[in-house]
Amino acid sequence: MKESPKDGRRAENARKKKNKKARKVAGILLAVFAAVFAVVAAICFALPRNEEPQSPTELTETPGSSYPTDAMEGTSASDEPTTEPVTEPTTEKPQYPETGNESGTLVKYGSGILRVGNRAFSPDGYVDSVASKYAQLVSETADALAGTVKVYDLLIPTSYGVMMPDDIKPKIANYGDQGKNIETVFSKMSGNVVPVRCFENLMKHRSEYLYFRTDHHWNGIGAYYAYESFCKTKGITPYTMKQRKEVTFDGFLGTLYAKTDNDSNLLPADTVYAYMPVSENATMKFTNTSGETYSWPIIKDVSGWRSDAKYNTFAGSDNPLTVFDNPDVTDGSVCIVIKESFGNALLPFLVDHYGKIYEIDYRYWKGNLIDYAKEVGATDIVFANNISMVSTGLLVGNLSKIIK
Repeated sequence: MKESPKDGRRAENARKKKNKKARKVAGILLAVFAAVFAVVAAICFALPRNEEPQSPTELTETPGSSYPTDAMEGTSASDEPTTEPVTEPTTEKPQYPETGNESGTLVKYGSGILRVGNRAFSPDGYVDSVASKYAQLVSETADALAGTVKVYDLLIPTSYGVMMPDDIKPKIANYGDQGKNIETVFSKMSGNVVPVRCFENLMKHRSEYLYFRTDHHWNGIGAYYAYESFCKTKGITPYTMKQRKEVTFDGFLGTLYAKTDNDSNLLPADTVYAYMPVSENATMKFTNTSGETYSWPIIKDVSGWRSDAKYNTFAGSDNPLTVFDNPDVTDGSVCIVIKESFGNALLPFLVDHYGKIYEIDYRYWKGNLIDYAKEVGATDIVFANNISMVSTGLLVGNLSKIIK
């Protein structure tokens, strides 16, 4: 049967569609083949030449790291990385001796005093407005005397911040870190003030007899480590405790013993440790609140004094003005120390480094510190006050009276 023209056209169109579809399929197959070839080639080129890839047991990576585990941990590795791994900045605190309390008991008295075992503590706080005012006063002094007098600030931590057992701190509501508080105060000061950081040095030695158990002051041993920090800051060499004559006075029962109504749990009594100046020619005179002046030993023998008065061995206790002379130091150095009672224990150490020291108790002295520094030719001024200063508006108010 002969094919009609119409049937011929239909057959031709069908062949064209079939060929077009075949070409399309062939193109797809060719593209797939090319892609597979590219992947295989990439894998082949990625492998080290003439080397077998390491097995998982030979090269173990730490998640998130591009280095073998042993290389990251500092142990030896067969293939050292060409680039050192990035070290994350450490946020760990300095390591200090731990202090614990076997009984874990915390006793609070009506006076606000705390006791742990046979040690009493006087809690302190931090008031930012008071701290700011204190920093402002020290800064005003340093700025006014810049270029002629070096002004140091030594904020002294108390036993509450250094000696409180670590396992008791969480039991105290709003327990404050004195080290951080001290740094906050320093951050508020002028660049002309030189901060003396003694907190860390005291913490390193906190297992020693730094502070009394029955009194709020520090012992001579604690004052020594603050003096050591001062010398480091000033760039001078401290005399060691072994270079000094040590004297002790037993039977001390201080302010905290009285504020706990003479609690026998604080016994036995404290022992005062004091250290003589290295210079045997150093002398001192103090002027009391009545205007009377006396020559006095820098370390007084208080062995026969009342049990609550033995801290007074240091530098004649608290007087408006005390003057120390050391003829063995002939460099013309003159220092003014602005202090309260914590500063007394520092003076027997500082006297070995200055020809003359004027010790001013800002609570009793009446004068203008900046003018006085110019009058006596001061080369250094040291503010030496305990950390409770920055939470007590009365004390900062007294200081403001002499900085005009």
